[in-house]
Amino acid sequence: MKLRIVAGSLGRRFITLDKQSQDFRPTQERVRQAIAETIKLRIPGAAVVDLCAGSGAFGFEMASRGAASVHFVERDRNRAQSLSKHIELFALTDRCTIFPLDVRTFIRSARGPYDIVFYDPPYGDAGLAVLAGTVPALLSDQGILIYERDVSEVPPPNLFGALEFVRETRTYGDTAVEYVTRMPGL
Repeated sequence: MKLRIVAGSLGRRFITLDKQSQDFRPTQERVRQAIAETIKLRIPGAAVVDLCAGSGAFGFEMASRGAASVHFVERDRNRAQSLSKHIELFALTDRCTIFPLDVRTFIRSARGPYDIVFYDPPYGDAGLAVLAGTVPALLSDQGILIYERDVSEVPPPNLFGALEFVRETRTYGDTAVEYVTRMPGL
């Protein structure tokens, strides 16, 4: 499987996954491009975390577009090795770090804050979907959480705290993306 980085310094380069690293659903290129365009003013100089990183396509897209640092959280050993290989291949060892941890452990360890948090848990994993409500704790004051889910998985309206966070949902085919930010003035 090959995934193309859309734009930036790594634009048109590919993330190539071996068969052992392919047993997941990567974010589609058109969805990554739409997200990057939506948050493009936030990317340069940002601290980014790609939770449930998989191929790392989102994190590499952010690094390519000028993020200052990218943390990849991926517990699967084969995928983490693939991420490491691509970090070296793309000469990003100074800006990218892999955390080979379960996302729950990573969130509990209170790393951050991050300007951009991308959370794309495996579709249909209810335990990880519910965890989305805890992810905003990783955000900087002006940060944004991008939560990708299947359009048929509708989270509760107060998942992110009805009074503290503002969310906007956009759909791209069968993918829904929640953009979550802090309420202005808080």
